[in-house]
Amino acid sequence: MVTRTLPKVVLFLAAALLLGACATMTRLAYSNAALAYRNLPPMLTWMVDEYVELSGGQKDWVRDRVDRLMEWHRTRELPEYRRFLERVLAETNEPFTVAEIDAAYRDLRRHYRLLVEQALPDIADFMMQLDSVQVAQMEKKFATDNRKFVRESVKGTPDERRERRVKRFVQHLEGWLGDVTREQRELVERFYADIPDLVEERLADRKVRHLETLEMIRARGKREETIARLRRMLLQPDTWRRPEYLRKLEDRDQRFFQMFAALSATFTPAQRAHLQRRIRGYMQDITTLTAAKAGGNG
Repeated sequence: MVTRTLPKVVLFLAAALLLGACATMTRLAYSNAALAYRNLPPMLTWMVDEYVELSGGQKDWVRDRVDRLMEWHRTRELPEYRRFLERVLAETNEPFTVAEIDAAYRDLRRHYRLLVEQALPDIADFMMQLDSVQVAQMEKKFATDNRKFVRESVKGTPDERRERRVKRFVQHLEGWLGDVTREQRELVERFYADIPDLVEERLADRKVRHLETLEMIRARGKREETIARLRRMLLQPDTWRRPEYLRKLEDRDQRFFQMFAALSATFTPAQRAHLQRRIRGYMQDITTLTAAKAGGNG
């Protein structure tokens, strides 16, 4: 499924959404999802500390709030993820339809919204703890990240950049299917040949989020006002993104759904078996995580 990753803001609980952008954690998630999940709290604390130098008390505060979020997620969301995987597993014997892929994507987005909504109060509380020195550190890190984003986005020729995008997607695909055929890779290549990378729009999007984050912290507004601004920034981008960018994103998603539906029609029996084993493995990981916690509470 296609996913969008939030920019690397320092908001420590929103960093939970960065798992897909972290190469080390992504590889670990493919090999041992339960271990990756258990290692998220220290990983997220490290991500925050990368943006602002946390005091000892702030590190403890962050760890405590991350632990609380993980407890909520383990109890409330992991069982829902398992039910989601059960539905997907039931659909794997036949090619996925565009409608099935669209519905699965919307379901994942709904869980993303629930996670962010749960985190918003703690994100707001964290922002209120930052002093002027830490805000300056954050602003500097945002600028560094944006320069890196631009540098990597324009590196090489357009064909070389497109090839890198294809390679990244195929690597993720192999994590689910095993070896990818030449026909399947060519299908992916055709998709990326027709899809612009939207570098300028993505950079503008990042800058808006960065500026809004810094403005919220410096404003020192009331807690509920900050939560409302965070909600708009993180969960209601259609209220501030340019209409033409929203149309481009919608077009990209629909083209992806069509491409993935066509791709699923080419899955070999071995690939379907690999996909089903992967899904069952994640379902077992969820069972292990939730059972271990239940046992600990007992």
